Amino acid sequence: MSAADTNVLEVLGDDTPAFTLAYLRGSPDCVKLVNAAGRITFMSENGLCAMEIGSPSDVVGKTWWDMWPSSQKTLLKSHFDRGMAGEICHFRGSCPTALGNDRDWDVTISPIKNDDGAVTSVLAVSRDVTPVS
Repeated sequence: MSAADTNVLEVLGDDTPAFTLAYLRGSPDCVKLVNAAGRITFMSENGLCAMEIGSPSDVVGKTWWDMWPSSQKTLLKSHFDRGMAGEICHFRGSCPTALGNDRDWDVTISPIKNDDGAVTSVLAVSRDVTPVS
């Protein structure tokens, strides 16, 4: 854990779970937890709305890059692999919502490590950057 991570945990203390929940509820971003096999294990409520997905059960257990157009899968998989290797990385890509509405996404991948420092999953945060016409 980095010094910055330790400082955040020290400042938040017992408020860490409440802070995390408040962030997830307040952020317009699509926040996903993707396990080492590439499967979505969690998507934020606002993420479901942004992607026009009816229920978490519609995405949990699905491979993340399979939800994107085939032209974007190599890009997603390579960034996922970089995240699993411990790197924070970023890309932009286009993926329609579940209802077929075109969207442009700015995506940040961050590794999630266990207490031993091994990467166990990644956090994928996607922000809708579709130009408004």
